[in-house]
Amino acid sequence: MADLITVARPYADALYGLAKETGEEDAWEKALQTLAAVVQDPQAQQFLDDPERTAADKVEVLSVAEVAVPKEPWRAFLALLIGNDRWSAAGEIAALFAADRRAAMGTVEVLVKSAVALDAGQKAAIEAALSRRFGSRVAFHDEVDPALIGGILVQAGDLTIDASVRGQVEQLARTLRS
Repeated sequence: MADLITVARPYADALYGLAKETGEEDAWEKALQTLAAVVQDPQAQQFLDDPERTAADKVEVLSVAEVAVPKEPWRAFLALLIGNDRWSAAGEIAALFAADRRAAMGTVEVLVKSAVALDAGQKAAIEAALSRRFGSRVAFHDEVDPALIGGILVQAGDLTIDASVRGQVEQLARTLRS
């Protein structure tokens, strides 16, 4: 996963710079999401992996998808992906582009895992607390992970806040071993 992020980051950053310069962030984000969905298709993967197909054929197939970005930069981007055999990073490029866009808007992406489903009041309280903690808007996502036993686990970029029972038990075990 880290290798894929390393591969995808320069593409996402360059495309975000282009999109911001032209004011087409929304169109590029949608185009990248479309590309990510296309390359997830098993038939598309088989076609893109086929050494008998030329790079031009692969670019032509990928450029058929209806996108609202200028054709020349889009085709140049696709040619670069295909030429460098980086098409499999399309999903990560789309995710990083979206993250760059949210960061530029001052929004922090946060995933909150809990042992049981959170109700609307709990979500609102956690979101408000995280918004104060980060000093910006929070894009709140939650999921249930019964392995936590209780409490929550918050992930925001590189930051992890573990307030779960499982985390406390693991910390206690580390303390007792030392």
